[in-house]
Amino acid sequence: MSDVFIPVFGSTDELLLHLLQDFFEGQDIHIGTLFSEEIDPPMIIARADRRSGSIAQDVSDDRFLQPVIVSVSTITSGVDADEIGEELQEAVRVCLRQAQLKQTVVPNGGYISRITNATPPSRVSDYATSTGVVQYASLPSGWVRFESVWRLILRHPPQSTITNRFLTIPGQ
Repeated sequence: MSDVFIPVFGSTDELLLHLLQDFFEGQDIHIGTLFSEEIDPPMIIARADRRSGSIAQDVSDDRFLQPVIVSVSTITSGVDADEIGEELQEAVRVCLRQAQLKQTVVPNGGYISRITNATPPSRVSDYATSTGVVQYASLPSGWVRFESVWRLILRHPPQSTITNRFLTIPGQ
């Protein structure tokens, strides 16, 4: 009996970071997956997330499609922090939508097949909930955080770009 081809999915965080870093290149915006007070705003914190009350989309065949929930926080500071946070969230929306429409492929990340906004961007008072990886009661004085939540359906990347140390991909 021959092996059945089951594609390997890459890193959702890597997909997000590459898309956002390319889109915001040269704009002096920190893009990462974790928050740190040592980093000055503006910043975009984007990562795959597990959210209570947010249900991932259904897929017809999870061998080739992967549903994920993604949270995007923008952290800004200064007199115009609210306005900058809203504008940065809108720019993130444009970035993700363009990547989906252009079918931009990220090595070891894949590409966005479908995208739905689960929670429109809005200002939030604290950085993370009790279920978050990092919990802060509040951001440093003068900092503002906006958050949006997205439901993505991802397609796997070219298998030759997979860097999963626990799997050997045929042809690598």
